[in-house]
Amino acid sequence: MSDDIAFLSRLSAAVPADMAEAVRRSADARGITVADYLRGSVQARLLLDGAPVRLLPNLQRTASRPGRGRVI
Repeated sequence: MSDDIAFLSRLSAAVPADMAEAVRRSADARGITVADYLRGSVQARLLLDGAPVRLLPNLQRTASRPGRGRVI
């Protein structure tokens, strides 16, 4: 697995405000960015659906903000 993956395409979806806030809190609790949280979520859903995708590297490496609590 190569760690040098280029993120050239974007996905976009409108969601209710409470869902967006829940994603922000969850990403912060894991210590990762919202983008990495969403990438991991989409990847997990695709794997559950049996879609052939190239797996992403470990997304836990990207800290969103140091010193933040891990409470959702």
